[in-house]
Amino acid sequence: MINLFSAAAVMLTESVPEMDATFITAMTITGLSVVFAGLLILVVYLSLLGGVFKRIGTGKSKKNKEAAPKAVSKPAVSKSTAPAPAVSSTVSNEDEDEVAAVIAAVIAAMSAEDGKAYAVRSVKPVRRSGSGRSAWAQAGLSDLTAPFSIQ
Repeated sequence: MINLFSAAAVMLTESVPEMDATFITAMTITGLSVVFAGLLILVVYLSLLGGVFKRIGTGKSKKNKEAAPKAVSKPAVSKSTAPAPAVSSTVSNEDEDEVAAVIAAVIAAMSAEDGKAYAVRSVKPVRRSGSGRSAWAQAGLSDLTAPFSIQ
């Protein structure tokens, strides 16, 4: 009876080239080159895609800025010390004027209590730092990634 395992082993050893140092070096260099080329292609693709999405995002924000009111009127200073009404956490574009008025009312109440004259000069959106995230998002990100930071 023919031993199939020994016949398969003989066939495999005949078709595999000799593994010398030049063959191993060539395979290693080829493998590393393919991996780094793939990573380079991914980095370029994601960078281009990020630029496209940033341009799309800034185009929408320019339209929103043009639609926003240009000036906010300053409310008169009242002598009442009544607490200001609570402002909901979600503020739509329509409620921006009311939010500015509530902030001005709170400042007027503070000036009545302190005896100093405080006034709202302007209302501007907060410019975010280089990352484009809000302060809360940046704090959450640094809190979550703190265990991985290199010290």
